[in-house]
Amino acid sequence: MSSQTLLNDSICCVPCNTLRKALIVKTERDYLKEQIKITRDSVSIFSRITLNQDSIIKVKNTSISLYKKNEFNYLQLIDNKDEEINLYKKDIKRHKQSKLVSYIVGGTCILLSILIVL
Repeated sequence: MSSQTLLNDSICCVPCNTLRKALIVKTERDYLKEQIKITRDSVSIFSRITLNQDSIIKVKNTSISLYKKNEFNYLQLIDNKDEEINLYKKDIKRHKQSKLVSYIVGGTCILLSILIVL
């Protein structure tokens, strides 16, 4: 008798060892199919995560650029205010000098008036 003997149309005889190996191969195949599904799902999820992180990075880069621009504008404003302060200091110095000159001229006029009256 051969290893595979046809008993009727729907029944086939297969050696037990071959059947065990076939079942093991089928089980491994089913397991690997599930692993591939899980791996594909993981890749899909990680791809979405990466896209979201890229979007976050773009938003943060835009924010950083805006902060740098604001910093530059504030530095310019500070420079302008420093220039104003220097101008005010010069004006104060000039006014103090003109005040001193006014006192000297006034004092001289008073002395001359007193001398003329005498």
